[in-house]
Amino acid sequence: MIVAEQKPLDEIRRMIAPYEKILILGCGTCMTVCGAGGEREVSLLHSALCVAQARDGDGTQSFLEYTVKRQCDFEFLDVLVDRVKEVDAILSLGCGVGVQ
Repeated sequence: MIVAEQKPLDEIRRMIAPYEKILILGCGTCMTVCGAGGEREVSLLHSALCVAQARDGDGTQSFLEYTVKRQCDFEFLDVLVDRVKEVDAILSLGCGVGVQ
């Protein structure tokens, strides 16, 4: 069984602080079911990060969002080849297997 919980927003912001262009990458199966990293959560996190930037007067980062069917299965990752070339970092909302 996979149990997932999203990190606090402040912790996420500290982790991505050095990067300018970030891909928020969701997982469309396990993380969607857990309510911690599916398409909805990717969109909510994207919005929360943008609001936090605006609140703090720091608009230097830009975000892309995308959700694959499963991050843990290479056959679903081909669609990311071009997307990852455009970003400085990937913020994965996948489980521990998907992140690897």
